[in-house]
Amino acid sequence: MNKKTATFNMRMEPEKKQRMDAFFTELGLSLAYGVNIFFEKCIIEEGLPFDLKLTGEKKHTVIDSDAPKTAQLSMKIDPYKKSQVEYIFKELGMTPSEAVNIYFEKCLSEWGIPFRVGYPKPNAETLAVMKETAEREAKGIRPEKLFSSVEELFDDLDADD
Repeated sequence: MNKKTATFNMRMEPEKKQRMDAFFTELGLSLAYGVNIFFEKCIIEEGLPFDLKLTGEKKHTVIDSDAPKTAQLSMKIDPYKKSQVEYIFKELGMTPSEAVNIYFEKCLSEWGIPFRVGYPKPNAETLAVMKETAEREAKGIRPEKLFSSVEELFDDLDADD
C-alpha cells in the first residue's frame, strides 16, 4: 500500500468549503477523497476531465483576486500523484488549487461529479474476447456448455483436472 506523504493545501471561500463538504457527504465521500478522485481523473485524461467553455454572450468581468479566502483544505496524497497533477496543471497554465476550485464549481453546478466514476476500461485482450462473444451471439452460436450456477461452473472446471 502506498504511503501518503505529500500534502496538498489550498485556501477557499468558507461558504464554498461548507457546500463542498455537504456535497461529498451526500455522496458518501470525504472532501479529500473527492479531490483525490479529481486528481486521478486528471492524470488519466492528462488534463481537466471536463470541458471549460464560455456560454452565452461575451461578458467583461473583473475577478477580485483580493477577495477573502479564509477556509483551508489540507489533505495528504501520494507524492507521485501530486507531482503528476502539478505538472499537468502547470502545462494548462494553472495551479492545482485553481483546478480544484474549477472542479468544485463544476460539481456544484451539476450537483454531481462531472465525469464518469467507474471501473477502468477493459484491456485489449478482454475487449477482443467481449467482441468475439458478441459476434458469436449475433450469429446465433451459443456456448458449448451452459451453467445454471457458479457452483455448477466450478464443478465442471474441477472435473477437467
